[in-house]
Amino acid sequence: MATPNATGAGAAPAPGTAPSRLRELAPAAAGAGLAAAALLLTGQIDQGPETAGMIGPRWWPETLAFTLLGLSALHAALAWRRPAPGDAPDPATREGVLRLVAMAAAIVGYGVLWYFIHFLVSTTVLVAALTYLGGGRGWRALLAFPVVTTVVLYVLFGVVLRVPL
Repeated sequence: MATPNATGAGAAPAPGTAPSRLRELAPAAAGAGLAAAALLLTGQIDQGPETAGMIGPRWWPETLAFTLLGLSALHAALAWRRPAPGDAPDPATREGVLRLVAMAAAIVGYGVLWYFIHFLVSTTVLVAALTYLGGGRGWRALLAFPVVTTVVLYVLFGVVLRVPL
């Protein structure tokens, strides 16, 4: 007899059908692979003689890559230590796949749009599109949140860190 899961809906999977531990470790492996690629690419950044002994152009990308590598290792350790889940995740739906593809297309479109339109406009459009695709509705989610997010990013990178946007 099947027992209800933690939410009280549905039934627990039959013995032997629980998702494998590899499925839980896949995000950690993907993060570690991305961190390794970032470290390889960061190694190609020219430091220049004027940055000897100082924080140079490699510092921030390397810091992010090592942080991602550490978080991936932590994720893998926690996933390995945690008991295997009794419930399989819900299967992928057509709507979920379409949302994921639309989000990826929006990010690619952002790169193209940013080439032609200023950072402030293109980032606001991207954040609004991702919010809508993620289920956000209403003026706060689709107008206020993208504007505030864009302004914070602009002030942080454009004004404080003087990154050319």
